[in-house]
Amino acid sequence: MTRKIRSGEYIFDIFFGNKNKTNYIYTLAEAHAIDLIAKTISKCEIQVFAKNNKTNKIEETKNDTYWRLNLQPNYNENGTMFMYKLVTKLLTEQKALVVINKDITNSKMLYVADDFNSSNSILYGKIFSNVVVSDNEGNSITLLKKYDAENSIYYSLKNTELKTASENFNTNINKLLKATQNSFINANTSKWRLKYPGGQPALQDAKTKQPISYEQYKEKITEGLLSEEEAIVLLSEMFDLINLNKDSKKELTDFEILFVRIGSTVAQNWNIPLSVFFGNKTEKSTGNEDFITFGVDQYFELIEDGLNITLVGKKDYLKGEYVKFNRTNISHKDVLDCGTGIDKLTANRFSRNEINKLLKLPNIDEAWANEHALTKNYENTKGGAKENGE
Repeated sequence: MTRKIRSGEYIFDIFFGNKNKTNYIYTLAEAHAIDLIAKTISKCEIQVFAKNNKTNKIEETKNDTYWRLNLQPNYNENGTMFMYKLVTKLLTEQKALVVINKDITNSKMLYVADDFNSSNSILYGKIFSNVVVSDNEGNSITLLKKYDAENSIYYSLKNTELKTASENFNTNINKLLKATQNSFINANTSKWRLKYPGGQPALQDAKTKQPISYEQYKEKITEGLLSEEEAIVLLSEMFDLINLNKDSKKELTDFEILFVRIGSTVAQNWNIPLSVFFGNKTEKSTGNEDFITFGVDQYFELIEDGLNITLVGKKDYLKGEYVKFNRTNISHKDVLDCGTGIDKLTANRFSRNEINKLLKLPNIDEAWANEHALTKNYENTKGGAKENGE
């Protein structure tokens, strides 16, 4: 799905190798956009902040909620698979449902529903029934239980502008695809003119000696000309066969331009920078930052709200507990390329372990790794910090 156009053979397959060729290319581009967003969100850690009963403070913790959201939401999926499925479902169908079932140990298991029925309630919470869940092997089950706001998380998008823009563009692009396809076929399919000096002669079949029409004679000649095997076409000296479009061959450039145009429009609809969508970022490109800000952040917040409402709850949330995506690790960070940044973070009171967490490095079980330095001297803040030169 993310493969780039590298050869005429690949793009030829796109336009002529699919039965539903008129919207295949658009579907491919939109699937790529959704895949980019889903992969970005599913790779992020979900942090859990809860009250520490010993210190009586809200601190980051790794409890059962953390385990479910990041490692094992249910027995058939890991956290990454679960979140990818949730985001893909939401963006593809504009709605998604997560149901919560307790196992024999009373642990909460999370499942993304493949299908479900929803009540029409507006003033009160919706009730969900006939919920279908499945695994990655194609096995599915319909749950008899009914779900409400206490044991489910319902997400819904109402982006009529995006839907209308997609439908209008898809309709118009179908016309362009057909025109480009017809132009390519016409320019690359040989057209012949059978020329005979003087009046039209009577034609007869060489084998049967019976009269044949010019249409039948044309079919016999065409059969030899368009055969994939070597063939000899017999013509009388009176006839002259001329290729009318031998100099009008077309390359696949028109298709490639159209492919890029479709991809660019889809990327703009989903607020994805072109450098990210086509994978041609440069070192100075701000595409990743713009992608997170305008293309992904709204979905981060939408999913966080649902998780906080159901898994944390109003009472604990108002006390300061919450869950959130760790957006700091979206982009890959090479520790050897982060030297200057690490130096600045250290000078601004980040401990070694705090920096290690940002870089996804192991925690250092040493007292000094949790100390905080101040100013360029990196003096220990215990007992007061020293300024430069003091």
